[in-house]
Amino acid sequence: MIALPLLALAVSSPDPEPLRAAVEACDRTAMTTLARAEPRRRAEWAEAVYKEQRAIAADRAAILPSAQSASGAATLASARQGLEARQEQLNDARAVERAWREFYDEYRADFLSSCSARKRDGA
Repeated sequence: MIALPLLALAVSSPDPEPLRAAVEACDRTAMTTLARAEPRRRAEWAEAVYKEQRAIAADRAAILPSAQSASGAATLASARQGLEARQEQLNDARAVERAWREFYDEYRADFLSSCSARKRDGA
């Protein structure tokens, strides 16, 4: 199982300010640096999410109810709540990542559209 704080570090979203600043300044060097780093960041993010989802699935399978006592039912309910919380945090991380990718893609398109013309026009 991946500890949730470790997962949070692995899937933390990038700071949008460097991207915003690079586009506003038409800073080709900064955009190149960001563009080169993004595929690796996305791959690492996907790996962390995959590992956490597998861990959640394995933990969920491990707590499938068998012959249970009254105290076992309470333990089972507690374990299920923990798994639900982990799944919810993972779902939130996915939503934040989708929002980042949309932000990144829109700003990259803006850079390509706006800054390419400025370079050609000498602006």
